[in-house]
Amino acid sequence: MSDGAGGRPLPALTATNRPYWTAGADGVWRLQRCPDCRRLIHPPALRCQFDHAAPEWEALSGRGTVESWTVNHHPFYPGMPTPYIIAFVNPVEDPRVRVLTNLVDVEPDQIHVGMLVRVTFAAGSDDIDDDVYLPLFTAER
Repeated sequence: MSDGAGGRPLPALTATNRPYWTAGADGVWRLQRCPDCRRLIHPPALRCQFDHAAPEWEALSGRGTVESWTVNHHPFYPGMPTPYIIAFVNPVEDPRVRVLTNLVDVEPDQIHVGMLVRVTFAAGSDDIDDDVYLPLFTAER
């Protein structure tokens, strides 16, 4: 991992996860969907865990709801300022899937279960591999 936007670490890109981490270049949040059972899949996988079909990448609305969250005050990663909010967000297209992310530009006392959020991307580069676009979420206004 390398330092990314806002001090966030960047993920190591693989053939399986590269489409997820680079999709934000065009401002669109994408997840995999199973063509058979129609479930969204996250984290990226080679096969659906329910019926083993090969998933396909799908553009989403970028909207989600907060399932749970915590405010981190401990500096786990050097250069990433604290406090920051870690949350599970469920895409509106399939609330069965959850994405671990950060909430930005929102005060902790404003967050609640079911809160509508919208994706925003923080771009980062290690100057070695493709640029990555970290999907973060902010309150939908």
